[in-house]
Amino acid sequence: MILTSLIAGAMLLCCRPAPDPVSPDENRPVASVTVEVPGSTSVSLVIKLIHAERVWLLALGSDASAPSAETVKASGTSLPAGQGTLPGLNPGKTYILYYCPESSSGKLGSVSSLEFRTISVEPYSWEKSRDGIPFFAQTALIYGGGPRNPKYWTPERIRTHVSWTDPETGEEKWLFDAFLMLEMRTPSNNPPHALAIGIKDWSDPSVAMLAANQKDASEWLDYWFLENNGFRALDQAVAEVTSRIGPPPVTPKVIVMMPDIPVHERYNVPGSSTKYWGSAEGRDLDFSIVADRVAAYRWYVDEVRSRFDRANFQNIELGGFYIMSEELPSTRSGIGGNGGDYVNGIMLDGWEVYAKAWDDVFPAVSNYIHLFNEAVVWVPYRRAAGFRYWKEFGIDYAYMQPNRFWDTNNVNPMPSFFSDIATYNLLMELEIDDRVMVHPVDGSDSSYKEGETYETYRARWREYVDGMLGAKVYGNKQLAYYMGGDSFNHLLQSKVPEEQALINELCRLIANDPLKAKNK
Repeated sequence: MILTSLIAGAMLLCCRPAPDPVSPDENRPVASVTVEVPGSTSVSLVIKLIHAERVWLLALGSDASAPSAETVKASGTSLPAGQGTLPGLNPGKTYILYYCPESSSGKLGSVSSLEFRTISVEPYSWEKSRDGIPFFAQTALIYGGGPRNPKYWTPERIRTHVSWTDPETGEEKWLFDAFLMLEMRTPSNNPPHALAIGIKDWSDPSVAMLAANQKDASEWLDYWFLENNGFRALDQAVAEVTSRIGPPPVTPKVIVMMPDIPVHERYNVPGSSTKYWGSAEGRDLDFSIVADRVAAYRWYVDEVRSRFDRANFQNIELGGFYIMSEELPSTRSGIGGNGGDYVNGIMLDGWEVYAKAWDDVFPAVSNYIHLFNEAVVWVPYRRAAGFRYWKEFGIDYAYMQPNRFWDTNNVNPMPSFFSDIATYNLLMELEIDDRVMVHPVDGSDSSYKEGETYETYRARWREYVDGMLGAKVYGNKQLAYYMGGDSFNHLLQSKVPEEQALINELCRLIANDPLKAKNK
Protein backbone atom coordinates (compact mmCIF):
# COMPACT_ATOMS: atom_id res chain seq x y z
CA MET A 1 0.00 0.00 0.00
CA ILE A 2 2.88 2.38 0.74
CA LEU A 3 4.47 1.56 -2.62
CA THR A 4 1.15 2.22 -4.41
CA SER A 5 0.81 5.61 -2.70
CA LEU A 6 4.31 6.63 -3.73
CA ILE A 7 3.61 5.67 -7.34
CA ALA A 8 0.36 7.63 -7.31
CA GLY A 9 2.19 10.64 -5.89
CA ALA A 10 4.79 10.46 -8.66
CA MET A 11 2.01 10.50 -11.27
CA LEU A 12 0.56 13.71 -9.91
CA LEU A 13 3.85 15.50 -9.52
CA CYS A 14 5.46 14.52 -12.80
CA CYS A 15 2.37 14.15 -14.97
CA ARG A 16 3.74 10.89 -16.31
CA PRO A 17 1.77 7.67 -16.80
CA ALA A 18 2.03 5.28 -13.87
CA PRO A 19 4.44 2.40 -14.36
CA ASP A 20 3.10 -1.12 -14.79
CA PRO A 21 2.14 -2.81 -11.49
CA VAL A 22 4.98 -4.57 -9.76
CA SER A 23 4.91 -8.28 -10.55
CA PRO A 24 4.83 -10.75 -7.65
CA ASP A 25 8.35 -11.97 -8.46
CA GLU A 26 9.65 -8.41 -8.11
CA ASN A 27 8.13 -7.88 -4.65
CA ARG A 28 10.97 -7.69 -2.20
CA PRO A 29 10.72 -10.41 0.49
CA VAL A 30 10.80 -8.98 4.02
CA ALA A 31 11.15 -10.71 7.39
CA SER A 32 10.75 -9.64 10.99
CA VAL A 33 12.27 -11.95 13.62
CA THR A 34 12.14 -11.38 17.37
CA VAL A 35 13.43 -13.50 20.22
CA GLU A 36 10.53 -14.63 22.36
CA VAL A 37 12.31 -16.84 24.89
CA PRO A 38 16.02 -17.72 25.00
CA GLY A 39 16.67 -21.22 26.28
CA SER A 40 19.80 -23.11 27.19
CA THR A 41 20.42 -24.85 23.86
CA SER A 42 17.70 -23.25 21.74
CA VAL A 43 15.82 -20.00 21.24
CA SER A 44 12.10 -19.46 20.64
CA LEU A 45 11.33 -16.99 17.87
CA VAL A 46 8.39 -15.06 16.47
CA ILE A 47 8.60 -14.73 12.68
CA LYS A 48 6.60 -12.40 10.42
CA LEU A 49 6.96 -12.50 6.64
CA ILE A 50 5.90 -10.29 3.74
CA HIS A 51 6.23 -11.55 0.14
CA ALA A 52 8.22 -14.45 1.60
CA GLU A 53 7.64 -18.16 2.04
CA ARG A 54 10.33 -18.77 4.63
CA VAL A 55 13.18 -17.15 6.48
CA TRP A 56 16.72 -18.50 6.72
CA LEU A 57 18.45 -18.18 10.08
CA LEU A 58 22.08 -18.56 11.06
CA ALA A 59 23.33 -18.01 14.63
CA LEU A 60 27.02 -17.11 14.87
CA GLY A 61 29.30 -16.03 17.67
CA SER A 62 29.47 -12.31 18.36
CA ASP A 63 33.02 -12.14 16.92
CA ALA A 64 32.11 -13.71 13.54
CA SER A 65 31.96 -11.70 10.34
CA ALA A 66 28.54 -10.83 8.94
CA PRO A 67 27.54 -13.42 6.29
CA SER A 68 25.94 -12.83 2.90
CA ALA A 69 22.38 -13.87 2.14
CA GLU A 70 23.71 -16.82 0.15
CA THR A 71 25.82 -17.97 3.12
CA VAL A 72 22.86 -17.68 5.52
CA LYS A 73 20.82 -19.91 3.21
CA ALA A 74 23.62 -22.38 2.58
CA SER A 75 24.56 -22.83 6.23
CA GLY A 76 21.40 -21.86 8.05
CA THR A 77 18.00 -23.25 9.02
CA SER A 78 14.68 -22.28 7.42
CA LEU A 79 11.45 -21.61 9.30
CA PRO A 80 8.00 -20.47 8.13
CA ALA A 81 6.01 -17.58 9.56
CA GLY A 82 4.71 -17.92 13.12
CA GLN A 83 6.43 -19.24 16.21
CA GLY A 84 9.48 -21.40 15.76
CA THR A 85 12.52 -22.75 17.55
CA LEU A 86 16.17 -22.66 16.53
CA PRO A 87 18.05 -25.54 18.22
CA GLY A 88 21.71 -26.55 18.41
CA LEU A 89 23.04 -23.68 20.55
CA ASN A 90 25.41 -23.66 23.50
CA PRO A 91 24.43 -22.56 27.03
CA GLY A 92 25.53 -19.16 28.30
CA LYS A 93 26.75 -17.84 24.94
CA THR A 94 26.11 -14.56 23.13
CA TYR A 95 24.96 -15.01 19.53
CA ILE A 96 24.26 -12.78 16.57
CA LEU A 97 21.27 -14.19 14.72
CA TYR A 98 21.48 -13.39 11.01
CA TYR A 99 18.34 -13.93 8.96
CA CYS A 100 17.09 -13.30 5.44
CA PRO A 101 13.70 -14.06 3.83
CA GLU A 102 13.15 -16.06 0.67
CA SER A 103 10.20 -15.69 -1.70
CA SER A 104 8.32 -18.57 -3.29
CA SER A 105 10.34 -17.96 -6.46
CA GLY A 106 13.64 -18.32 -4.59
CA LYS A 107 14.49 -14.63 -4.36
CA LEU A 108 16.47 -13.75 -1.23
CA GLY A 109 15.91 -10.54 0.70
CA SER A 110 18.48 -8.56 2.61
CA VAL A 111 20.24 -9.90 5.70
CA SER A 112 19.21 -8.53 9.09
CA SER A 113 20.55 -9.38 12.52
CA LEU A 114 19.80 -9.33 16.23
CA GLU A 115 21.76 -10.25 19.34
CA PHE A 116 20.68 -12.64 22.12
CA ARG A 117 22.23 -14.75 24.85
CA THR A 118 21.33 -18.31 25.79
CA ILE A 119 20.78 -19.24 29.40
CA SER A 120 23.55 -20.90 31.34
CA VAL A 121 22.11 -23.74 33.41
CA GLU A 122 23.54 -26.75 35.18
CA PRO A 123 21.49 -29.45 36.92
CA TYR A 124 22.51 -30.39 40.44
CA SER A 125 24.02 -33.83 40.97
CA TRP A 126 20.75 -35.22 42.36
CA GLU A 127 18.95 -34.03 39.22
CA LYS A 128 21.62 -35.45 36.94
CA SER A 129 21.27 -38.83 38.61
CA ARG A 130 17.71 -39.20 37.33
CA ASP A 131 16.95 -40.97 34.09
CA GLY A 132 13.98 -38.72 33.33
CA ILE A 133 11.02 -36.91 34.85
CA PRO A 134 10.17 -38.31 38.32
CA PHE A 135 7.10 -40.50 38.68
CA PHE A 136 4.89 -40.57 41.78
CA ALA A 137 1.70 -42.53 42.33
CA GLN A 138 -0.03 -40.92 45.33
CA THR A 139 0.19 -37.16 45.96
CA ALA A 140 -1.10 -35.24 48.98
CA LEU A 141 -2.01 -31.56 48.59
CA ILE A 142 -0.58 -29.70 51.61
CA TYR A 143 -1.63 -26.08 52.15
CA GLY A 144 0.58 -23.81 54.26
CA GLY A 145 2.26 -20.45 54.52
CA GLY A 146 -0.99 -18.46 54.44
CA PRO A 147 -3.61 -17.45 57.03
CA ARG A 148 -4.23 -20.97 58.37
CA ASN A 149 -4.78 -22.61 61.74
CA PRO A 150 -2.79 -24.60 62.67
CA LYS A 151 -0.07 -22.48 61.15
CA TYR A 152 2.80 -24.96 60.94
CA TRP A 153 3.35 -28.41 59.47
CA THR A 154 5.37 -29.86 62.34
CA PRO A 155 6.93 -33.35 62.26
CA GLU A 156 4.03 -34.62 64.37
CA ARG A 157 1.39 -33.15 62.06
CA ILE A 158 2.90 -34.30 58.76
CA ARG A 159 4.05 -37.71 59.99
CA THR A 160 0.50 -39.07 59.62
CA HIS A 161 0.78 -38.56 55.85
CA VAL A 162 4.02 -40.55 55.69
CA SER A 163 2.94 -43.90 57.13
CA TRP A 164 -0.10 -45.70 58.53
CA THR A 165 -0.57 -48.80 60.62
CA ASP A 166 -3.25 -51.15 59.35
CA PRO A 167 -5.53 -51.92 62.33
CA GLU A 168 -6.40 -55.30 60.82
CA THR A 169 -2.81 -56.56 60.52
CA GLY A 170 -0.79 -54.24 62.77
CA GLU A 171 1.59 -53.61 59.86
CA GLU A 172 2.97 -50.09 59.34
CA LYS A 173 3.04 -49.06 55.68
CA TRP A 174 4.26 -46.12 53.62
CA LEU A 175 1.51 -43.76 52.46
CA PHE A 176 1.97 -40.80 50.08
CA ASP A 177 5.05 -40.84 47.88
CA ALA A 178 4.65 -37.18 46.83
CA PHE A 179 3.69 -33.98 48.65
CA LEU A 180 2.42 -30.93 46.80
CA MET A 181 2.97 -27.74 48.84
CA LEU A 182 0.78 -24.80 47.86
CA GLU A 183 -1.14 -21.75 49.11
CA MET A 184 -3.68 -19.20 47.86
CA ARG A 185 -2.50 -15.92 49.38
CA THR A 186 0.03 -14.41 51.75
CA PRO A 187 -0.68 -14.37 55.50
CA SER A 188 -0.42 -10.58 55.80
CA ASN A 189 -3.68 -8.68 56.07
CA ASN A 190 -2.11 -5.30 55.42
CA PRO A 191 -2.92 -5.98 52.62
CA PRO A 192 -2.73 -9.66 51.57
CA HIS A 193 -1.29 -10.52 48.17
CA ALA A 194 -2.64 -13.23 45.87
CA LEU A 195 -0.42 -16.25 45.21
CA ALA A 196 -3.19 -17.63 42.98
CA ILE A 197 -4.83 -15.66 40.20
CA GLY A 198 -8.55 -14.97 40.56
CA ILE A 199 -8.75 -13.93 44.21
CA LYS A 200 -10.73 -10.72 44.59
CA ASP A 201 -9.73 -7.67 46.63
CA TRP A 202 -11.42 -7.61 50.02
CA SER A 203 -12.18 -3.91 49.86
CA ASP A 204 -13.42 -3.96 46.23
CA PRO A 205 -14.63 -7.37 44.95
CA SER A 206 -14.89 -6.00 41.41
CA VAL A 207 -11.09 -6.10 41.03
CA ALA A 208 -8.41 -8.67 41.68
CA MET A 209 -6.31 -8.78 44.82
CA LEU A 210 -2.79 -7.41 44.33
CA ALA A 211 -0.56 -10.13 42.92
CA ALA A 212 2.28 -11.57 44.96
CA ASN A 213 5.71 -10.14 44.16
CA GLN A 214 9.26 -11.45 44.43
CA LYS A 215 9.45 -10.64 48.15
CA ASP A 216 6.19 -12.52 48.79
CA ALA A 217 7.47 -15.55 46.89
CA SER A 218 10.71 -15.55 48.86
CA GLU A 219 8.90 -15.25 52.20
CA TRP A 220 6.55 -18.09 51.26
CA LEU A 221 9.57 -20.31 50.63
CA ASP A 222 11.07 -19.17 53.94
CA TYR A 223 8.04 -20.65 55.68
CA TRP A 224 8.54 -24.09 54.14
CA PHE A 225 12.25 -24.18 55.04
CA LEU A 226 11.77 -23.26 58.71
CA GLU A 227 13.19 -25.59 61.35
CA ASN A 228 10.65 -28.20 62.53
CA ASN A 229 8.25 -27.21 59.77
CA GLY A 230 7.40 -28.07 56.20
CA PHE A 231 10.22 -29.66 54.23
CA ARG A 232 12.47 -30.20 57.25
CA ALA A 233 9.59 -31.70 59.21
CA LEU A 234 8.81 -34.05 56.33
CA ASP A 235 12.46 -35.05 56.04
CA GLN A 236 12.51 -35.82 59.76
CA ALA A 237 9.23 -37.76 59.63
CA VAL A 238 10.48 -39.98 56.79
CA ALA A 239 13.66 -40.65 58.77
CA GLU A 240 11.65 -41.71 61.82
CA VAL A 241 9.49 -44.13 59.83
CA THR A 242 12.58 -45.49 58.10
CA SER A 243 14.12 -46.29 61.49
CA ARG A 244 11.10 -48.51 62.23
CA ILE A 245 10.21 -50.24 58.96
CA GLY A 246 13.20 -49.65 56.71
CA PRO A 247 13.60 -47.20 53.82
CA PRO A 248 10.74 -46.43 51.44
CA PRO A 249 10.86 -48.04 47.97
CA VAL A 250 11.86 -44.64 46.57
CA THR A 251 12.66 -41.25 48.06
CA PRO A 252 9.42 -39.25 48.59
CA LYS A 253 9.10 -36.29 46.22
CA VAL A 254 8.14 -32.71 47.02
CA ILE A 255 6.24 -30.66 44.41
CA VAL A 256 6.46 -26.90 44.96
CA MET A 257 3.85 -24.40 43.82
CA MET A 258 4.86 -21.60 41.46
CA PRO A 259 2.89 -18.49 42.51
CA ASP A 260 0.88 -17.09 39.61
CA ILE A 261 2.67 -14.23 37.83
CA PRO A 262 0.07 -12.24 35.84
CA VAL A 263 0.86 -9.42 33.44
CA HIS A 264 -0.71 -6.75 35.66
CA GLU A 265 -0.49 -6.37 39.42
CA ARG A 266 -4.28 -6.57 39.49
CA TYR A 267 -4.64 -9.12 36.71
CA ASN A 268 -8.09 -7.91 35.57
CA VAL A 269 -7.24 -4.18 35.67
CA PRO A 270 -5.32 -3.35 32.46
CA GLY A 271 -4.17 0.01 33.81
CA SER A 272 -2.49 -1.47 36.88
CA SER A 273 1.28 -1.80 37.05
CA THR A 274 3.30 -4.28 35.01
CA LYS A 275 6.46 -3.44 37.00
CA TYR A 276 5.32 -4.62 40.42
CA TRP A 277 7.32 -7.79 40.91
CA GLY A 278 11.05 -7.20 41.31
CA SER A 279 14.28 -7.92 39.45
CA ALA A 280 16.00 -10.92 37.89
CA GLU A 281 18.77 -11.60 35.40
CA GLY A 282 20.26 -8.18 36.01
CA ARG A 283 17.20 -6.03 35.32
CA ASP A 284 13.98 -4.72 36.85
CA LEU A 285 11.23 -6.77 35.26
CA ASP A 286 8.36 -5.32 33.24
CA PHE A 287 5.64 -7.89 32.59
CA SER A 288 4.38 -6.12 29.50
CA ILE A 289 7.42 -7.90 28.03
CA VAL A 290 6.84 -11.66 27.68
CA ALA A 291 10.49 -12.52 28.26
CA ASP A 292 10.37 -10.76 31.65
CA ARG A 293 7.47 -12.92 32.86
CA VAL A 294 9.44 -16.00 31.85
CA ALA A 295 12.53 -14.59 33.60
CA ALA A 296 10.52 -14.23 36.84
CA TYR A 297 9.49 -17.87 36.69
CA ARG A 298 13.08 -18.90 35.96
CA TRP A 299 14.24 -16.95 39.02
CA TYR A 300 11.69 -18.75 41.17
CA VAL A 301 12.54 -22.21 39.83
CA ASP A 302 16.25 -21.60 40.40
CA GLU A 303 15.58 -20.24 43.90
CA VAL A 304 13.67 -23.37 44.91
CA ARG A 305 16.28 -25.69 43.42
CA SER A 306 19.11 -23.79 45.08
CA ARG A 307 17.43 -23.92 48.48
CA PHE A 308 16.83 -27.65 48.16
CA ASP A 309 20.44 -28.21 47.21
CA ARG A 310 21.73 -26.21 50.18
CA ALA A 311 19.32 -27.95 52.58
CA ASN A 312 20.87 -31.31 51.70
CA PHE A 313 17.81 -33.30 52.76
CA GLN A 314 18.55 -36.96 53.31
CA ASN A 315 15.05 -38.43 53.03
CA ILE A 316 13.11 -36.28 50.53
CA GLU A 317 13.91 -34.62 47.23
CA LEU A 318 12.49 -31.99 44.93
CA GLY A 319 10.33 -33.70 42.33
CA GLY A 320 8.82 -30.83 40.38
CA PHE A 321 6.79 -27.63 40.19
CA TYR A 322 3.08 -26.92 40.26
CA ILE A 323 1.22 -24.48 37.98
CA MET A 324 -1.03 -22.67 40.44
CA SER A 325 -3.69 -21.38 38.03
CA GLU A 326 -6.51 -23.93 37.82
CA GLU A 327 -7.28 -22.93 34.24
CA LEU A 328 -5.04 -22.16 31.29
CA PRO A 329 -7.06 -19.99 28.90
CA SER A 330 -5.87 -19.43 25.36
CA THR A 331 -6.98 -17.89 22.09
CA ARG A 332 -8.06 -21.28 20.78
CA SER A 333 -11.70 -20.73 19.91
CA GLY A 334 -14.72 -22.46 21.36
CA ILE A 335 -13.21 -25.72 22.60
CA GLY A 336 -13.24 -25.18 26.36
CA GLY A 337 -15.58 -27.31 28.42
CA ASN A 338 -16.95 -24.28 30.25
CA GLY A 339 -16.96 -21.71 27.45
CA GLY A 340 -15.13 -18.45 27.73
CA ASP A 341 -15.03 -14.80 26.77
CA TYR A 342 -16.31 -13.58 23.41
CA VAL A 343 -13.88 -11.41 21.45
CA ASN A 344 -14.96 -10.13 18.02
CA GLY A 345 -17.80 -12.64 18.06
CA ILE A 346 -15.50 -15.63 18.69
CA MET A 347 -15.66 -17.57 21.94
CA LEU A 348 -12.18 -18.05 23.33
CA ASP A 349 -11.17 -20.97 25.51
CA GLY A 350 -11.51 -19.64 29.04
CA TRP A 351 -12.00 -16.37 30.82
CA GLU A 352 -9.90 -13.20 30.65
CA VAL A 353 -7.55 -14.84 28.18
CA TYR A 354 -5.48 -11.74 27.45
CA ALA A 355 -5.22 -10.74 31.11
CA LYS A 356 -3.84 -14.13 32.11
CA ALA A 357 -1.85 -14.78 28.92
CA TRP A 358 -0.57 -18.20 30.00
CA ASP A 359 0.23 -19.08 26.38
CA ASP A 360 3.02 -16.50 26.62
CA VAL A 361 4.88 -18.22 29.47
CA PHE A 362 4.07 -21.90 29.05
CA PRO A 363 5.52 -24.12 27.68
CA ALA A 364 8.68 -21.95 27.85
CA VAL A 365 8.73 -22.28 31.66
CA SER A 366 7.95 -26.00 31.43
CA ASN A 367 10.83 -26.50 29.01
CA TYR A 368 13.13 -24.75 31.46
CA ILE A 369 11.98 -26.97 34.34
CA HIS A 370 12.52 -30.06 32.21
CA LEU A 371 16.19 -29.14 31.78
CA PHE A 372 16.63 -30.30 35.39
CA ASN A 373 14.59 -33.52 35.17
CA GLU A 374 11.83 -31.94 37.27
CA ALA A 375 8.12 -32.58 36.65
CA VAL A 376 5.47 -29.98 35.79
CA VAL A 377 2.17 -30.64 37.59
CA TRP A 378 -1.28 -29.09 37.12
CA VAL A 379 -4.65 -29.63 38.86
CA PRO A 380 -7.42 -27.97 36.79
CA TYR A 381 -10.99 -27.71 37.95
CA ARG A 382 -13.46 -29.84 36.03
CA ARG A 383 -13.28 -29.10 32.28
CA ALA A 384 -11.23 -25.97 32.90
CA ALA A 385 -9.74 -24.14 29.94
CA GLY A 386 -6.75 -26.14 28.75
CA PHE A 387 -8.02 -29.55 29.91
CA ARG A 388 -8.09 -30.87 26.34
CA TYR A 389 -4.61 -29.73 25.30
CA TRP A 390 -2.68 -29.67 28.57
CA LYS A 391 0.32 -31.37 27.01
CA GLU A 392 0.84 -28.33 24.76
CA PHE A 393 1.76 -26.34 27.87
CA GLY A 394 4.57 -28.78 28.65
CA ILE A 395 2.72 -30.36 31.58
CA ASP A 396 3.73 -33.85 32.65
CA TYR A 397 0.94 -34.72 35.10
CA ALA A 398 -2.52 -33.12 34.93
CA TYR A 399 -4.98 -34.21 37.65
CA MET A 400 -8.52 -33.02 36.91
CA GLN A 401 -10.87 -32.24 39.78
CA PRO A 402 -14.25 -34.03 39.65
CA ASN A 403 -15.85 -31.23 41.75
CA ARG A 404 -18.61 -33.70 42.60
CA PHE A 405 -17.96 -33.54 46.34
CA TRP A 406 -19.51 -30.04 46.58
CA ASP A 407 -21.96 -30.58 43.70
CA THR A 408 -25.11 -29.08 45.29
CA ASN A 409 -26.79 -28.57 41.92
CA ASN A 410 -25.93 -32.02 40.54
CA VAL A 411 -24.14 -30.69 37.47
CA ASN A 412 -20.97 -32.78 37.81
CA PRO A 413 -21.89 -36.47 37.45
CA MET A 414 -19.03 -38.90 37.84
CA PRO A 415 -19.59 -41.01 34.66
CA SER A 416 -18.81 -38.04 32.39
CA PHE A 417 -15.75 -37.23 34.52
CA PHE A 418 -14.30 -40.69 33.99
CA SER A 419 -15.10 -40.41 30.29
CA ASP A 420 -13.21 -37.10 30.07
CA ILE A 421 -10.08 -38.28 31.84
CA ALA A 422 -9.97 -41.38 29.63
CA THR A 423 -10.42 -39.34 26.44
CA TYR A 424 -7.82 -36.70 27.29
CA ASN A 425 -5.42 -38.92 29.24
CA LEU A 426 -5.90 -36.92 32.44
CA LEU A 427 -5.22 -38.10 35.97
CA MET A 428 -7.67 -37.87 38.89
CA GLU A 429 -7.81 -35.70 41.97
CA LEU A 430 -10.01 -36.89 44.85
CA GLU A 431 -11.70 -34.36 47.15
CA ILE A 432 -12.66 -34.73 50.79
CA ASP A 433 -12.96 -32.44 53.82
CA ASP A 434 -14.60 -32.17 57.25
CA ARG A 435 -18.08 -32.26 55.73
CA VAL A 436 -18.00 -36.08 55.93
CA MET A 437 -17.68 -35.86 59.73
CA VAL A 438 -20.52 -35.96 62.26
CA HIS A 439 -18.60 -33.44 64.37
CA PRO A 440 -16.46 -31.35 61.99
CA VAL A 441 -13.27 -29.90 63.44
CA ASP A 442 -12.75 -27.14 60.87
CA GLY A 443 -15.78 -24.91 60.44
CA SER A 444 -14.42 -23.40 57.22
CA ASP A 445 -14.44 -26.88 55.66
CA SER A 446 -17.86 -27.93 56.92
CA SER A 447 -20.56 -25.46 55.91
CA TYR A 448 -23.55 -27.30 54.45
CA LYS A 449 -26.06 -26.19 51.87
CA GLU A 450 -29.72 -26.40 52.80
CA GLY A 451 -30.88 -29.98 52.91
CA GLU A 452 -27.37 -31.45 53.03
CA THR A 453 -25.71 -33.31 55.91
CA TYR A 454 -22.50 -35.24 56.48
CA GLU A 455 -24.31 -38.22 54.91
CA THR A 456 -24.66 -36.24 51.64
CA TYR A 457 -20.90 -35.79 51.47
CA ARG A 458 -20.12 -39.33 52.49
CA ALA A 459 -22.31 -40.53 49.63
CA ARG A 460 -20.43 -38.33 47.16
CA TRP A 461 -17.10 -39.52 48.53
CA ARG A 462 -18.34 -43.07 47.96
CA GLU A 463 -18.95 -42.13 44.31
CA TYR A 464 -15.28 -41.18 44.04
CA VAL A 465 -13.94 -44.40 45.51
CA ASP A 466 -16.37 -46.76 43.81
CA GLY A 467 -16.07 -44.85 40.57
CA MET A 468 -12.28 -44.95 40.36
CA LEU A 469 -12.31 -48.67 41.16
CA GLY A 470 -15.02 -49.41 38.60
CA ALA A 471 -13.39 -47.28 35.90
CA LYS A 472 -10.01 -48.99 36.48
CA VAL A 473 -8.46 -45.66 37.44
CA TYR A 474 -7.05 -46.96 40.71
CA GLY A 475 -3.86 -48.88 40.04
CA ASN A 476 -3.55 -47.47 36.51
CA LYS A 477 -3.56 -43.69 36.92
CA GLN A 478 -1.72 -41.46 39.35
CA LEU A 479 -3.93 -39.90 42.02
CA ALA A 480 -3.84 -36.65 43.99
CA TYR A 481 -5.88 -35.76 47.06
CA TYR A 482 -7.41 -32.47 48.15
CA MET A 483 -8.12 -32.85 51.89
CA GLY A 484 -9.10 -29.37 53.03
CA GLY A 485 -6.80 -27.69 55.50
CA ASP A 486 -6.22 -30.74 57.72
CA SER A 487 -9.13 -33.14 57.20
CA PHE A 488 -6.85 -36.16 56.78
CA ASN A 489 -5.68 -35.72 60.38
CA HIS A 490 -9.17 -34.90 61.64
CA LEU A 491 -10.46 -38.20 60.27
CA LEU A 492 -7.51 -40.13 61.68
CA GLN A 493 -8.27 -38.67 65.11
CA SER A 494 -12.02 -39.36 64.91
CA LYS A 495 -13.62 -41.85 67.33
CA VAL A 496 -16.71 -42.33 65.17
CA PRO A 497 -16.64 -45.91 63.81
CA GLU A 498 -17.90 -44.96 60.33
CA GLU A 499 -15.23 -42.27 60.06
CA GLN A 500 -12.53 -44.66 61.24
CA ALA A 501 -13.64 -47.10 58.56
CA LEU A 502 -13.59 -44.34 55.92
CA ILE A 503 -10.07 -43.14 56.68
CA ASN A 504 -8.70 -46.68 57.04
CA GLU A 505 -10.14 -47.61 53.66
CA LEU A 506 -8.50 -44.51 52.15
CA CYS A 507 -5.13 -45.25 53.76
CA ARG A 508 -5.29 -48.84 52.61
CA LEU A 509 -5.84 -47.69 49.02
CA ILE A 510 -2.94 -45.24 49.24
CA ALA A 511 -0.57 -47.71 50.89
CA ASN A 512 -1.37 -50.62 48.58
CA ASP A 513 -1.56 -48.82 45.22
CA PRO A 514 0.15 -51.18 42.74
CA LEU A 515 1.17 -48.15 40.65
CA LYS A 516 3.80 -47.39 43.28
CA ALA A 517 5.87 -50.15 41.73
CA LYS A 518 6.50 -47.79 38.78
CA ASN A 519 7.87 -45.06 41.02
CA LYS A 520 11.38 -43.83 40.32
